[in-house]
Amino acid sequence: MARNWSITEAHCNHEVDFTPRSQDHDSFISAKSKHAPAYHMLHTTIMDYHQHAQYHIKLAAIMCKHNQFQACMILCDWALASMIKALYIYKYHTAHPPKELTMNEILPLVNTDTEPGLDIALFICTMQHMSSLEERQEDEYLDLDNIGKLIQRTEDILEELATRLNDNPSE
Repeated sequence: MARNWSITEAHCNHEVDFTPRSQDHDSFISAKSKHAPAYHMLHTTIMDYHQHAQYHIKLAAIMCKHNQFQACMILCDWALASMIKALYIYKYHTAHPPKELTMNEILPLVNTDTEPGLDIALFICTMQHMSSLEERQEDEYLDLDNIGKLIQRTEDILEELATRLNDNPSE
């Protein structure tokens, strides 16, 4: 049996616009106020991920001072992952980014018309790989100077990506 849709249901589903022309302004205001909580939630989520990135990089610096180099790499990876998720939410207006992002998903997030993002995307994916290795000869390539460079490069990337969160969303 076919279902009869009411005018209200059709209007809510945007199938038919039954709004009289004199009420256009009022419906715009109410529509904007309905989206305000969603915008606030997205903005809060973005700021939470950004703040997590800052915490992770600070912890990485602390771990570096205690010669905990593997922890430094993991924290740098987490910082970059948090910032990428903030960019993902910012760009795609969704409160639930994927748990893990691939190179194909990262590259469009870090690439802009003025700044090619391949080096950033490669660094992020390299950090993902290095932090996920369980068995390695840490003495081969992990020393204070190299870890310091990784932390500094991570901080630079975080700063650059944070500025994109403040850019015009219409880009």
